[in-house]
Amino acid sequence: MIKLGITGQIASGKSTVAREFAKFGGKVISADQIGKEVVEETPHILSKLIRAFGPQIVTPQGVLKRRELGKIVFASAEKREMLNRIVHPPLLQRLKEEMDHCSIDPECGMAIIDAALLVDWGWHEKMDWTVCVVSAPDTQLLRLKAEGLTENEISDRISSQKSREEFMAASDFVIENDGTLKELKEKV
Repeated sequence: MIKLGITGQIASGKSTVAREFAKFGGKVISADQIGKEVVEETPHILSKLIRAFGPQIVTPQGVLKRRELGKIVFASAEKREMLNRIVHPPLLQRLKEEMDHCSIDPECGMAIIDAALLVDWGWHEKMDWTVCVVSAPDTQLLRLKAEGLTENEISDRISSQKSREEFMAASDFVIENDGTLKELKEKV
């Protein structure tokens, strides 16, 4: 089984690139999706988040308000580290389990790990290849504004991540994603 890591900054197009690679016989393993599942399916993780960041991060029904949590953790490196200490251990365990499952599944010729933090975790070293997806800052800005984020929220998120150059230096291949979807698909 081939292990392919897809990484890059927020709103660069990582997930789109991962889905395109999956068309060649791979399974996308999304760190974002697993992170959501870990919080939704593990009550003690949500409880830890509420204790760490306050009750304002959940609805009255107890559902995590991801944007509210994002405002807190992306504005403070200390708060972001606190979030990572709570969520990353079970998230990384699930990522490993998904990869292990893919390795014994004859239908899965390629495990495609879609993760902005692939390099931070050192997982790029575990991959056969790592692909960095990059977009110009103005392209990222447009994509994030379309998701409803404010300029401050966008700035906080981008500044919390490694630079484009750091992602590129840790990768085997770079895909530039500033054009159309058709152009991106041709690059994959």
